[in-house]
Amino acid sequence: MSVQLIVFPQSHNGQFSSISTFANEFVVDGINFNSINTSSSYDSSAASVIVDALTNAAPSVVNTWFRFRSTSTGTPTLPTEITNNLTLYSVTTLTLSGVYQKLSGLVVGTTYEMTIDLSTTGTGSVIIGAYNGTTLINSVPNAANQSQITHTWTAQSTNDTVVISYYNNVAANIVISNISVLPQGITPTTIYTDLQDGQVICDLYEDEDIPLSLSVDDFKNVAEKVQSYSKAFNLPATKRNNQIFDNIFEVTRTDTGLNFNPYKKTKAILKQDGFLLFEGYLRMIDISDKEGEISYNVNLYSEVIAFADVLGERTFSDLDFTELTHAYNLTNIQATWGVTGVTYINSNTSGFRTAASVKYPFVDWSHQFTVGVSGNPVLPNLESAFRPFINIKYLIDRIFAATDFTYESAFFDTADFGKLFMDFNWGSDNAPVVFNSSGELTKANDFSIATSFTTLPFDEMNFPSVGGTALNANFGYSAGVFTAQEDGQVYTFSYDMEFKRSFISETLEVEWLVNGVSVDFATTTNFSFMYSGGFTTPPLAAGDTVLCQAKSSLTTYDLEGVYDFLSPSNTPSLITITTSVAQTTTDTLLGTLRGELGQWDFLKGLLTMFNLVTLPDEDNPSNINIEPYGDVFLNNDSEPLDWTEKIDVSEMKLLPLTDLNKSTIFKFVEDEDDFAFMNYKNSVGGHLYGSKKYDASGFTILSGEDEIVAEPFAATVVKPLMSQYSDFITPAVYSYNPQDDTSEGFENSPRIMFENGIKTLTTCTYSIPAQNGVVGNASETQFLQFSHLTDIPTVTGSRDFHFGECQLVSPVGAPVNSNLFNLYWLPYYNELYNPDTRIMNLKVNLNPSDINTFKFNDTVFIKNRTFRVNKIDYKPNDLATVEFILIP
Repeated sequence: MSVQLIVFPQSHNGQFSSISTFANEFVVDGINFNSINTSSSYDSSAASVIVDALTNAAPSVVNTWFRFRSTSTGTPTLPTEITNNLTLYSVTTLTLSGVYQKLSGLVVGTTYEMTIDLSTTGTGSVIIGAYNGTTLINSVPNAANQSQITHTWTAQSTNDTVVISYYNNVAANIVISNISVLPQGITPTTIYTDLQDGQVICDLYEDEDIPLSLSVDDFKNVAEKVQSYSKAFNLPATKRNNQIFDNIFEVTRTDTGLNFNPYKKTKAILKQDGFLLFEGYLRMIDISDKEGEISYNVNLYSEVIAFADVLGERTFSDLDFTELTHAYNLTNIQATWGVTGVTYINSNTSGFRTAASVKYPFVDWSHQFTVGVSGNPVLPNLESAFRPFINIKYLIDRIFAATDFTYESAFFDTADFGKLFMDFNWGSDNAPVVFNSSGELTKANDFSIATSFTTLPFDEMNFPSVGGTALNANFGYSAGVFTAQEDGQVYTFSYDMEFKRSFISETLEVEWLVNGVSVDFATTTNFSFMYSGGFTTPPLAAGDTVLCQAKSSLTTYDLEGVYDFLSPSNTPSLITITTSVAQTTTDTLLGTLRGELGQWDFLKGLLTMFNLVTLPDEDNPSNINIEPYGDVFLNNDSEPLDWTEKIDVSEMKLLPLTDLNKSTIFKFVEDEDDFAFMNYKNSVGGHLYGSKKYDASGFTILSGEDEIVAEPFAATVVKPLMSQYSDFITPAVYSYNPQDDTSEGFENSPRIMFENGIKTLTTCTYSIPAQNGVVGNASETQFLQFSHLTDIPTVTGSRDFHFGECQLVSPVGAPVNSNLFNLYWLPYYNELYNPDTRIMNLKVNLNPSDINTFKFNDTVFIKNRTFRVNKIDYKPNDLATVEFILIP
C-alpha cells in the first residue's frame, strides 16, 4: 500500500516551485480545476449526447474545459468545481453529465494514458473517451466505485479531445481530484514524481506510517476548534526532502526570500492508495541530528481554521449597522408592529436587511409610567417602553458575511427561529439622542431685503440675539443657513416675523426651504405683513440644509427701510429653533451597550441554547453546517455501516461512562439588577426563572454538579404591566431601589425573545407622548408583544425558549413542556445517562476508503448492535483503535 505526503510551496501562491514542473502533462487545469465553474456549458436532448455536444458546442479554445449534460429524461446539475475538485452529478433517471477538453501538442501515432483519481466514488459508470473532432477514437465505461481509472488511446491528431462523463440513473455524484494525460509509460503520481501547481511528494521512512487522530468532538464543533490532527512523525533528510525544506538544518544558509519558513503555513495532503485521508497543513516541529543522521520532526493539523478564532476579539461594534439607521419616533415604532417596517434612511448595503430586521415591542424598561385620571398607564416618553430589537437571523448573516466563512442551516431557516430577536437596549440612558438643543434668533433693527432670491437672504440672523438663547454648534448655523450635523437630525422652527413696506408698488415674497424645497411660502402687497408659522423637518442626512429667503419686486430703488422686524407691540421678531438627533444607528446601537458584545459570545450562546453542532462541509471546509444535535446524530436515517467483519474480537474492552455528574443545571446568566427576575428567585426559594435541573441522583455512585450556561443571554420574566391590566403582558427588564422606591433602566445582559404579534388591549388603553416631531396617542389600544413563549396565554403546543418548566406569572399561562431542554438536550441526556450505555474500545481493520468516506454522524453495526463512533486512532497499514459508544 502506498502512503503519500504531498506538500505545497509556501511561495508563489501555491503555483509551481523550482522542483515541481512536468513538461509532459497535456491536460490544463487538471488538479485545482479553477476554471470549471466559469466554463461554457451545453444542454443536449439528443440521443447521442457527447457527439451532439462536440458538434454544436465544439471546443473552440484548446486546453480549456467545456461542460455538458443530457436533458431528455432528466437534468442533472452541471459539473461543478468545489474546493479545487471536479464534481459530476446524476439524477433519478438515466442521465449523462461531464466535461471535455481539446488538447494540444499531441504526437500523431503516440499512445497516451489518461489517469483519473476519484476522491469520492459512487454508483453508475464513468465513461472516458477520446475524439478526433466528432469522430470517436475509443471509449470505455468504468465502474464509478474505483478510486483510480486509466484509459489509453493512440492520438489521431495533434488536437484530440478527451471526454469524461458520469452515467447513472440514481441521484448521486462523484468527485474527481485529478485528471492527467501523459505519454504511455510515464506514471503521473508516484512518490518519486513531482506534481503540478507546486505540489511535491515527500520521501518517507520505509516503515513510516503517519497516524491520525479523528474525534467526534472535533467533528461536531468545527466552528469552535480545529479538526483532527496527526501525531508527530519524522521525515528523512533525503536529497529531495532537503530541497523541499531548503536545507533548513544548515545554520549558515542564506535567506533568498524563497526559503522554507517554519513560521508560515505549509499546505499538505495525506493520501493512501489514492484516497484522500487528510487535507490541512504541515508544521515543522524540530530538526534532529543524531550521529550525522538528520531528520525532520513534523505533524499535520487541520485545514479548517476555527470560526471562533477568526471572530477573535470582534464585537458588534465591528459590524456596520449604518443601513439600519432610522428616525426614532412613534411612526417608525408602530410601523414595526406590522409588515411595513421602519423607514430606513440609508440603502440596504448588506443584502440581508428586510422590513422585519428591526422591531419595537413593548417592554417595561424603566417601570416609570404613571396612572392617569382614567386609570390607564401613561408613558413619560417613548424610551420607557420602546427600544430596538434586531432579528437574530439577520445578525448571524451579518457576522458570517464579514468573514471568509459561509454556513448552511435548515434550523436557522425555520419559521420560529426567524421570529427570534435580541434587544439592543442602550442601558440606563434615557434615549439614543446625540443632542437636543434649543435656541432663538431675534432682530429689532430695520434691514433691507435683497432684490432676488439668494442663499443668504437674512443677514440679520447673524446678529447677536436680543434677549434670546444663543445657537450652539449643534444647529450648524452660518450666514442664514442651517446645515444638519448628523444623519437623522431634526429641526423644529416657530417664527413670528413682521415685514413693513415703504412703497405702495411693491410685492413681498418670503419662504422657508428644506434642501431647496419650499415648506412655507407667502406673498403680500400689504403695508404691514406678519409672517407666522412653524414646521418640523423630516430626519435629515448630514449636510442637508434649511434656510429662509425673501425678495422684493423692486429692483431699482434703494431698499433701505423696506421692512423691519418690529412687531406691532414693538417686541423683537422671533424665530425659535430646536434641533435633535434621535435615531437608531451605529452610534446609538453599538456605541452604548450591545457594541461591547462579542460576536462569538453571541453565536456560542445560541449553540448552547439549542444544543447546536457545527459540522464541516466535506466539499468546502469554509462552509459550516449548523444543526441541532438530535437532527444530526439521533434522526440520521442513513444506513448503518456494517463493520462486523472488520473488528478484532481478540481484544475488547467495555467501560461505563465515568465523567457523568449527579446533577446538571441548565440556565442563563443572572442579571442581579433585574428586579422581576430576582423577585421571582426570592419568592420561590432560589429557583432561577427559565432554568432546568437535570437530576441523576438515581445513579447513586455519581457526584458533582455541572452547569450549562447560555452565556451571554439572560432569562426574561414576562408579566402584566400592573395587576389590574391582566392582558397587558410584557417583558419586565428594570431595576428597583427599595430605599427610595424608584425604578429605572439598567445595562442588562442581552435577551432573546420571540415575536408574539400585535395584541389588542381590553382591560385598558395607554398614553404615548408626542416626541421627536411626531404626535402621540392618548388612548393606544395595541402593542407588539415579545416574550420567551410562542403563545400568551400558553396553549397546547406552545414552545418555550427558556430551558425548563417553571411557574409562570398569572395570567401568562401554564408551564410549557416544549422547552429548550426537552426539545434539544433531553434526547442526548437520555442516551448519556442510560444504564446500558457503554464505551467500547476495539481494534478495527479500516482501509483508506473507510476513512475517506466515514462521517461521525454515521452509525456502525456490529454483531446485531448499533454503535456510535467517538474516536478513531488510524495508522496506515495497521489496525485502527476505535472508541465506540453503545447506543441503548
